[in-house]
Amino acid sequence: MNTIPLWFIPLFPLFGAIVLGVISLVSSSSEEGAPEGITGTLAVLFPFLSFISTAVFAWNMPAEGFRETLGSWIDTGWFSINFGFLFDGLSRTMLLFVTGIGSLITLYSVGYMHRDRGFVRFFSYINLFLFSMIVLVLSDSLPFTFLGWEGVGLCSYLLIGFWNADQKNVAAANKAFIVNRVGDLGFLLGMLVLVSIGGSALLSYPELLSLFAGADLSAMVRENIQWFSLAGFLIFFGCTGKSAQIPLLTWLPDAMAGPTPVSALIHAATMVTSGVYLLARLSGMFAVLPDVLFVIALVGLATAFWAAVAGLFQNDIKKLLAYSTISQLGFMFMAVGVAAFDVAIFHVFTHAFFKAALFLGAGAVIHSLSGEQDMRRMGGLLKKLPLTALVLIFGWLAIIGFPGFAGFWSKDLILERLYASAPVTGPVFYGVALLTAIITAVYMTRFVILTLFGKYRGSAETEAHIHESPASMMIPMLILTVGSAFAGFLWAGLIPGADLFKNWLAPVVGAAQAMALEGMHGPHLSPWIFALLGTLAAFLGIFAAWKLFMRPVPQTKEDTVPRGFGGDWTFFFDKLHYYCVLVPVRVLAWICDKAVNPFVMLIQWFIGGIAEILGEGVRSIQARKIRVQVGLSFAGIILVLALAVFCGGI
Repeated sequence: MNTIPLWFIPLFPLFGAIVLGVISLVSSSSEEGAPEGITGTLAVLFPFLSFISTAVFAWNMPAEGFRETLGSWIDTGWFSINFGFLFDGLSRTMLLFVTGIGSLITLYSVGYMHRDRGFVRFFSYINLFLFSMIVLVLSDSLPFTFLGWEGVGLCSYLLIGFWNADQKNVAAANKAFIVNRVGDLGFLLGMLVLVSIGGSALLSYPELLSLFAGADLSAMVRENIQWFSLAGFLIFFGCTGKSAQIPLLTWLPDAMAGPTPVSALIHAATMVTSGVYLLARLSGMFAVLPDVLFVIALVGLATAFWAAVAGLFQNDIKKLLAYSTISQLGFMFMAVGVAAFDVAIFHVFTHAFFKAALFLGAGAVIHSLSGEQDMRRMGGLLKKLPLTALVLIFGWLAIIGFPGFAGFWSKDLILERLYASAPVTGPVFYGVALLTAIITAVYMTRFVILTLFGKYRGSAETEAHIHESPASMMIPMLILTVGSAFAGFLWAGLIPGADLFKNWLAPVVGAAQAMALEGMHGPHLSPWIFALLGTLAAFLGIFAAWKLFMRPVPQTKEDTVPRGFGGDWTFFFDKLHYYCVLVPVRVLAWICDKAVNPFVMLIQWFIGGIAEILGEGVRSIQARKIRVQVGLSFAGIILVLALAVFCGGI
């Protein structure tokens, strides 16, 4: 038995957000702000205590996990929701790297945000974000998850637009907030459909998934399978917003406007993977919805391929990593779409390490180059920033699936499950996904070539100040680098007893996967073949990029735009949203303003005029004298009696 309650895990970052928020308000009138030493220590301490609490629970957790109800939230008789937490193999896996990597990124931020006037406010937002993310993962019901879901959405808005003196940052924050709210509508409607099927009980994870347990589905599921499919589609649509999948992916590249640690935290290790987590949490329901799973796999495949192609044309170092995040999320959704829920979470885990390392390494480069983000103005940093270069190289090897590194294990497992998912669509999906892996190796190798190799192409003044990051930034980067190299061994089983993921996730998603895989009978090949093809894909991408980009990049004057191809590929979806959503809504609003509203006003005036005329007429027969009123009353009584006598009633 645990001696501490589950709510200790989210309590620490919540308390940190409140304490740091108060300090920020109290020090707002000071020119220098609160001391960075004590506030930075507090900022890191609270997430770290949350990580320690998670580790304690993870160490003592029974195989079936445990559930803790805090109290009643909503209770109207027919609709009842409790505040409750559920700690099992899935939430344990997610929380360990959410709190662990979150603590490392917070420590990194202490050095990165040094001397920023909003130093304390920034860490208040970070702690509030981690609190919301923990609630999202730890909750035992859809409404409570939605509370954390909205919390991370709010915090992403605050952090993306943190440097709000620049209107571009504000616009990016607004875009992220609005696009996510569109997806959240799908989440809400999905919950509404579930309530319409079986009441508020179906909003609780254990009660909902109990309907799908066992070999034979319950009568309620069989009778309402179409409605469950609708709920699945709507919830998945909500996930496309949070996890930046087609069609709601335009916000994530623009979200790079925030400080780089925000990109590492929100867009690598936590928030954007919450959609994958939710689908895995509901694996029991999605396992019996093959049409929904097929759509999830198709959307993931299209998103992964499109974002990988877009990554080829990016010159901004952070936007390139943003598109790579979208592409990797597509791989995760492909895994979910073929009912490989455990592999999807495994890729979430490995991606958290290598993408956080890449983002923090990019942040160190930007920090050293006085804010420069255009890779065409970089180069030669392998010699000038050797430790940072090591971080970027390890992250690069992991994301392209180089043998032995973290991404190699999880990516190849996804490709293997894709191939075996169906006789026809399985090999087709596998072929496109393998091509996407090759493109990934190309644009990520281009990223390494432009930043680390060749000669430095920036200004001489900036070159004179290039330096490695301080220890507060370098230590988290090096820890994440180790994870990028070795995190995959926690699944591979090469080390006896180290295959933790299979043991942790099996009680949560194992039954659902077995049920879904009964209807998936694709071709089977040796895992060694997939490993070989994945390795060839990585080497082919490296070779192609080396031939294409390993050549001198033209030196550019400081006041001119560097030469070289590039572009913002979200413009297509921005245009699609504009012409398919905003323009019709504006036309409808104009019609309502110019036609519907005047018509309603006319009817209102007409009815009001008739009422006024009738009122005047009735008022004209009103008498102020009591004798006349009594006389009219008697006359009315006599009329009623006459009708009753001569007509047999009224």
